[in-house]
Amino acid sequence: AACGITSTIGSTHVGSIEVQQNTKEGPVAFDTSYIDSTANPCENFYQYAIGGWMANNPVPETESRWMAFNILNEQNRQKLIKIVAEVSKNTKAKKGSDEQMIRDFYNSGMDTAAIEGAGTQAIQPVLAEIDAASTVDDLMILLGKLGPLGVGNPVGIYISADSKNSNANVVYASQSGLNLPDRDYYLQDDAKFADIRSAYVKHINKMFALADQDANVGERILALETKLADASWSRLENRDPNKRYNKKNFTEWDKSLKNIDLKKIVNARGFAAFDTIIVGQPSFYTSLDGLINEVSLADWKSYLKWNAISGAAPYLTSDLEKENFAFYSTKLRGTTTMKPRNERVYSKLDRTLSQPLGKLFVKEYFSEESKEYMVNMIENLRSAYIDRVANLTWMSQETKEKATQKLKAFTYKVGYPDEWEDYSKLEVVGDSYFQNIVNARKFGYDKMLEKQGKPVDKTEWHMPPQMVNAYYSASNNEIVFPAGILQPPFFHKDFDHAINYGGIGAVIGHEFSHGFDDQGSKYDWNGNLNSWWTEGDRAKFDALAQKLGEQYDTYSPVDSMYVNGKLTMGENIADLGGITLSYEALKKQYNGNMPEDIDGFTWQQRFFLGWANVWKGNIKDEELRNRLKTDNHSPGEYRVIGPLVNFGPYYEAFGTCETGAMHKHDSTRIKIW
Repeated sequence: AACGITSTIGSTHVGSIEVQQNTKEGPVAFDTSYIDSTANPCENFYQYAIGGWMANNPVPETESRWMAFNILNEQNRQKLIKIVAEVSKNTKAKKGSDEQMIRDFYNSGMDTAAIEGAGTQAIQPVLAEIDAASTVDDLMILLGKLGPLGVGNPVGIYISADSKNSNANVVYASQSGLNLPDRDYYLQDDAKFADIRSAYVKHINKMFALADQDANVGERILALETKLADASWSRLENRDPNKRYNKKNFTEWDKSLKNIDLKKIVNARGFAAFDTIIVGQPSFYTSLDGLINEVSLADWKSYLKWNAISGAAPYLTSDLEKENFAFYSTKLRGTTTMKPRNERVYSKLDRTLSQPLGKLFVKEYFSEESKEYMVNMIENLRSAYIDRVANLTWMSQETKEKATQKLKAFTYKVGYPDEWEDYSKLEVVGDSYFQNIVNARKFGYDKMLEKQGKPVDKTEWHMPPQMVNAYYSASNNEIVFPAGILQPPFFHKDFDHAINYGGIGAVIGHEFSHGFDDQGSKYDWNGNLNSWWTEGDRAKFDALAQKLGEQYDTYSPVDSMYVNGKLTMGENIADLGGITLSYEALKKQYNGNMPEDIDGFTWQQRFFLGWANVWKGNIKDEELRNRLKTDNHSPGEYRVIGPLVNFGPYYEAFGTCETGAMHKHDSTRIKIW
């Protein structure tokens, strides 16, 4: 469990620290049984702080990793699953009501007899339409029509806020079309990736056979996707918002592509006429234009059929669902056991009817008192950040004033929306799970289309209230904290301030700091991509960021694979900023009235234990390898120790640490914000 109830009695001596074991029942701010008393905090604070927990909490077979985030998410899920189970019995729910939609979506997903009886009938019309294509023009229409149905393809076109005019929605084009986690899975010669590619071909052929299609197409589909991967920008290249901002006249760009008919595609997808498009990766589309003719129409059709089958598999027969799980969950991520049917259906329900479920969640599990505490913390963090900027030695006064302007302009959302989303256009039926999936995809797509030509809705939430996460929006210059994360171990209104600030406080600081990381810092106080730095200050910032990246490049958690310090740069800067700012904000909270020790730990020590507690976790090697390639966050252990080795108050809290792996001389510590 993320927060434990323990009756352990006694104490443990760790160096000069006497650890008093928790004896009270209720939500425990920090369970001291998590500590590995054999570890030295100057060698590995992560192992010291939560090594006891790691030893007793292996990754469940239904999971690929078991982190504080996953655990709290599972707790929130179980709370809502119980509510959904009751709603599913409500036969009197009015058509179009939240209760009716939740009931019918859930019950249709639980009706396995009907699902098995229908077999693959639901996708046969789409497969037949793909089969009927006989020309490149037909292919263009398919690339258009299939997108809103959730059938993946290389042409990613969507509507979002203009990065240089954050109040206006604009049409974007982005690369797409890969079905393995990253381009490196196709292009890297490593034996493990070669093994995955071989398994992928076999998986495709099995899925085609289960869908009653030609089962000998896997090699050709892999070859096509490999060409798409070769044309795709890397995750590192895609991090730079300036490189991704390529504004073009749509008609002229369309004419420059000889084989792709973009106008035909966007018309088939329901877009109204528009003049301007922002292209994320122009070279990808140039390459794709060549591939339209280079790759045979037969292979393009097989590829689209594969996307249709794969995207529908979890909602069709058990054989398709199991084979999909065997490859994507077991082979790629190390998860060996499927969750029970009711939990799988709930997960899809949660993504489809997220706000109706969110209403139920906040009604039962979120208090206004918690919201008030959070608002106070946010303002303490903002004040601490303003103070830190004022005292920076590497930044000029001119840039400091603009950084402060951006900080003062930050807005925030806490808990849940003031106005709930309208789902009245979504039809949920009681007799077809797959139809509900299709309806939900169309509903989400149409909701996106409705933004075309309209101002950006700054009140929109991009996470549901029950989600265990938080985010920074560069275009809104805002930070958002759903109710789902405002639970133990991240936060509880009755926890001591040190644990709350080490937990959710550092998360608040993390999100604030995304506005000042290597990419977020390129956006101004209005949310526009617009440099506000002097050239000299930007160069100094980039040099500090490079040093931090070089530190993370040295971390190797598995199989001689290393953290990519450039890919994870934004998150690493945010982690270092988060812990720094939250510590300063905690001192503001105490206002000179420092508390007594708790469980044998000073408030400073508890702050750092709180930080380790929210990143505790275990992870399977397959998932770790996957995330080292695909995740812009560092693994949990390095999210804890990476910032701390650069942070003076950590050394003060746990002794000077003049030796040991956690030691860095003050002159080499990286101090950015």
